[in-house]
Amino acid sequence: MVDWNTRNPFCSGCGQPTLSVNAGTKRVCPPADLAGGTRRERSPCATRGSISNLSFPRTDPTIIALVVSADGSRLLLGRQRQWPKCRYSALAGFLEPGESIEEAVRREVWEESGVHVGRVVVHSSQPWPFPANLMIGTVAEAMSDEIDLCIDSELEHARWFSIDEVRRALVDGASGPGESLPEGYKEGDLKIPPPTAIANQMMKAIIEGYLDMAPDI
Repeated sequence: MVDWNTRNPFCSGCGQPTLSVNAGTKRVCPPADLAGGTRRERSPCATRGSISNLSFPRTDPTIIALVVSADGSRLLLGRQRQWPKCRYSALAGFLEPGESIEEAVRREVWEESGVHVGRVVVHSSQPWPFPANLMIGTVAEAMSDEIDLCIDSELEHARWFSIDEVRRALVDGASGPGESLPEGYKEGDLKIPPPTAIANQMMKAIIEGYLDMAPDI
């Protein structure tokens, strides 16, 4: 809420300063200003003549895709350049205007890794206020194995991990920023996001048999 109020001080309809109301959960373009005890009428604004006279915090839908190999034995994970060594996670990206969740998953996975995916199943979702994302967790079936990072060069690295490697990481390699890894972690092994992250929960679901319970995958 603080971030949204800071980024949106002006009305999108007329450009005049907006007023924060409802404890910062909405912004409105008032008909007049009151400064020094004097009321000053504002210029007309289209937002005051319709039901859309309030501005609400935005939510940006974002897909996060856990890609499974066709035989169900491996998971595709990627890493960004600024992450600690050996830390990987599911692939993610913003939905584009007019794009479905399934289309976004296929496009983002291909852009980031060069891997083509077919069937896509929505697993779960998670609000992620950094600053205003809704993470839509999906599981996708790979139609190809070859990785090509040259399409948009967003990731530093991506690779296939075996189910056993992910299983070990869930026990010994899961931690958040600034957190210590479990005592069982061995240097060079896979590191993944903490249990509070949707990527971790999707990996856990796969390990616990989600593919057997989801007939579409």
